Amino acid sequence: MSDPTTTPPSLGARWRAVTGPLLVARVFGQVAEFGGWVVLARRLGATSFGRLAVAFLICRYAGLLADWGASLRGVIDVAADRGGGSIRALVRRRTSVTVALVVAYVAGAVVSGNARLAPMAVVIACLGLSRDWLSLGQERGLRSAIPLAVQGASILAAALVLPLTHHPALPVAIGYGAAAVLSIALNRLPDGPRGRVVGLDAWMLLAIMSTQVMSTLDTILLAALRSSHEAGIYAAIYRLPNAWVALLIIVMYGLLPVVTRSLRHDPDSIGALRRSLLRWSVPAGLALLAVAPVAYVLVPRVFGSSYTDGRVAAVLLIVATAIQTAAVPLHSLYLARGTDRGYAGFITVAAVANVVANLALIPLFGMEGAAVATIVGNGLLAVLLWRAVGRFIRQGSPSAPGTPSQARDRSRRRPIRIQAERRMSRTAEATTFTSSSSSRRADGRLSPRALRSYPIGFVDWHRSMPGTPA
Repeated sequence: MSDPTTTPPSLGARWRAVTGPLLVARVFGQVAEFGGWVVLARRLGATSFGRLAVAFLICRYAGLLADWGASLRGVIDVAADRGGGSIRALVRRRTSVTVALVVAYVAGAVVSGNARLAPMAVVIACLGLSRDWLSLGQERGLRSAIPLAVQGASILAAALVLPLTHHPALPVAIGYGAAAVLSIALNRLPDGPRGRVVGLDAWMLLAIMSTQVMSTLDTILLAALRSSHEAGIYAAIYRLPNAWVALLIIVMYGLLPVVTRSLRHDPDSIGALRRSLLRWSVPAGLALLAVAPVAYVLVPRVFGSSYTDGRVAAVLLIVATAIQTAAVPLHSLYLARGTDRGYAGFITVAAVANVVANLALIPLFGMEGAAVATIVGNGLLAVLLWRAVGRFIRQGSPSAPGTPSQARDRSRRRPIRIQAERRMSRTAEATTFTSSSSSRRADGRLSPRALRSYPIGFVDWHRSMPGTPA
């Protein structure tokens, strides 16, 4: 038996226990995958690499749809101890959607004359079938990160040794395929009934898709509005900030289950959590901003002289990533306390601003315009999340954040509930002296007919007392 006097681990200790192993394994995987993409960029050349990058981004979009919102919502649900039946139903739905999207992509690649890129469909399968979110929701950081480490190492090894002339997508397919198999093997489904069919978590899926739009649509627009050559350069230099963004995602995912459980037990701690988390994220963002000019020198040395035109865009992308770094704790705080609809709304607004800026700037300034549009989107999203979390701090916290059904309805219920409780307090005092004898029963309680004239908050309070009729 555990000692009741034992002090539970602090938030920092729990976060380090989850994020430490997660960070080590995923950093290894991300560094290896970054190396693999650099090798592919150098071996294929800017134009061929641009085509490969566009195919990869298409599969990323399809894979996020196949994920069915589990990479964020699933972590929250597991951390909030949702039943095994619902999780099993979610996995079945993700599997069926994944199969349909893989078949559609392969058919489209063959029909369009890009059969060489058909193996990229494994990316869709990996994102739709992986179960790393199960381990992360249980605060088992290392187990959730092992597949990504294997993925990165496999991509790098395959990019170095395989011939790419006829199969340029094969290294990526091998890496993502290995990660999918390992993720399924390491994360068994929890016991429980089959569970009902899981409908689309539309808001969380919209949030994930909007995030992907902000980070990748500019490459596709460059290919459409400028050239595949320019899109290839941009996709390659984007790997520099992407390596850092991957670390931010690791940190955010590591924070998510810890912050969710912390706010469930102490809803009023959100202000202290924000102050504590921003103490490291803001200095990290400023440090990244200070080293942004280094990217100007690194681009031709890392990717080769054919990528020299992307130096200015690389510096601007590092600036956008510095803004994202400073704001990363706000994502976890809002997801743990706020609504799926609100989070999706904020990211969608930022994504729309990003797309509008891309459409206006890319035809005029090319890669530099796309990078400026990324700064606009990241800056707007940071401001929206800061204001939303600040509003939570001023309003106070609900009793049990993180429950999906409560999270969906909380924003609509809170103003009504607060007004009802205030009216309840005033009305309860007034009725002590002013209720007529005709509205009361013999035992002094209000009659059901009299209750109909009172605010609903007072009615609920009155009926909860012993001896009150239903």
